[in-house]
Amino acid sequence: MTARRVRLWALAILAVISLASPLLEVVFTGRTEEFGTWALVETLLSLAPIFCWYHVDKEARGYRAGPLMNAGVVALAPIALAVYFVRSRGWRRGGISIVKGIVVLGAVELLGWLGEWIGKTMVS
Repeated sequence: MTARRVRLWALAILAVISLASPLLEVVFTGRTEEFGTWALVETLLSLAPIFCWYHVDKEARGYRAGPLMNAGVVALAPIALAVYFVRSRGWRRGGISIVKGIVVLGAVELLGWLGEWIGKTMVS
């Protein structure tokens, strides 16, 4: 499978997690908690596709990341990915990638709201 396909699969899995987690939380508990157990599980599950995307992207670009960068993507993904984008692409293309990343983050948040709405609609 090509790097592009793997990156798209990682984003698709992230989208499914973002939609399904709040939906299931509402179905099973009747509500969502912003910092509850379900949110923690969703965050932990989301780390796998995010790191997979990052790993495949850095391999495709021939970028040699150190252990601190790799750990940063797991611990502080938005900050570490912004640094990675600039270091692997330069300021101009890195800035564009940061904007794309913000769009992906917004889409993930919207999918979470959609999942919550669908769950509430199913329960009521």
